[in-house]
Amino acid sequence: MVVIFIALFITVFCFNFFMISYQMNGINRLFCSVPIALIESSVNKLDLSEDNVPYFDKETLENKLTSYFANSMKNYVDDFALDFYYYNPSDHSFCTSDICHAFEATLKTDLILNYHYEKTLYYEIRSN
Repeated sequence: MVVIFIALFITVFCFNFFMISYQMNGINRLFCSVPIALIESSVNKLDLSEDNVPYFDKETLENKLTSYFANSMKNYVDDFALDFYYYNPSDHSFCTSDICHAFEATLKTDLILNYHYEKTLYYEIRSN
C-alpha cells in the first residue's frame, strides 16, 4: 500500500513539473519571439524633419502587444499582466513625454502550483 502511495505521489509530482515546463516553454517562445513587425508598426515615422527621429506611438504599441498576447497565451494561462515602461535610451531615465524612443515590456503571470513567471524585454530605436 505504501508503494502504491509513493508511486502515485511521484506520478502527480512529475505531471505537475511537466505542466510547469510546458507552460513556461510556450510562454518563453511567445514572449522571446514577438514578431518585430508588431513593434515596427507602432513606430511613428510620419511628418519627420531632419531634427526629429522616429518614436513609439504608445497607444498603438500597447494595444497591439496586448492583443497579441491575449490571443496567443490562452493556450497556456488564463490571465497575465503586461507592463510597459518608457525610457530615454541615452541615460535610461523615465520618459515623461509622448515621444519616447525606448521601452521595456514586462510579462507577469502565475503558472501551476502558484509558480510565478516574469520576463522583461527591451526595445530601442537606434540610428544606423
